[in-house]
Amino acid sequence: MTEVEAKKPQESLQDRLAQVVELLHRHKLVEDLTHRQEGQHHDRVENLVRRQNLAELQRKLDELHSADVAHILEALPLDDRRTVWQLVKVERDGDILLEVSDAVRETLLADMDDHEILAAARDMDADELADLASELPRDVVHELMETLDAQQRERVRSALSYEEDQVGALMDFEMVTIREDVSLEVVLRYLRRLKELPGHTDKLFVVD
Repeated sequence: MTEVEAKKPQESLQDRLAQVVELLHRHKLVEDLTHRQEGQHHDRVENLVRRQNLAELQRKLDELHSADVAHILEALPLDDRRTVWQLVKVERDGDILLEVSDAVRETLLADMDDHEILAAARDMDADELADLASELPRDVVHELMETLDAQQRERVRSALSYEEDQVGALMDFEMVTIREDVSLEVVLRYLRRLKELPGHTDKLFVVD
């Protein structure tokens, strides 16, 4: 791979960041201009222009992968970061919170109420919840744990029992286990009945 080819993904991400920054700049510029206007229809025009600019910015964010949005949030100053975060769709909040740095995550969580945090965390796996739990308000963690089934609750507690720098804190519970008394023929028959394979099951390793 040449040096130019190696730089392509980074350049592409920088281009996306530049586009978001440009849309934010345009939004601020238009807002500043409309604030200076006077007249009967001033408020209506200002609201219309603001909605149009923010809608364009939101469309751009919708096109980006969660990791790319996380990179952009990390690169923006605090006020711009808050503007962009408010435009991210609720169903993507959890994925993006897991991608950003601890410092940026703290600023994003500060802008979310308890209901928004709960909605973002509900679809996370146990190991992901454990990563996030230490940064959430205690009452939110308690309410979130109440929504989990017994197995998920135990998994989160297990992950939280380890210190941050211990291997156990990095455990992944999303693994497929097969009982000792089950043959490969039975496993394959079961898998073929599914509409799609569970995650991480593109291979089966025979260990005994």
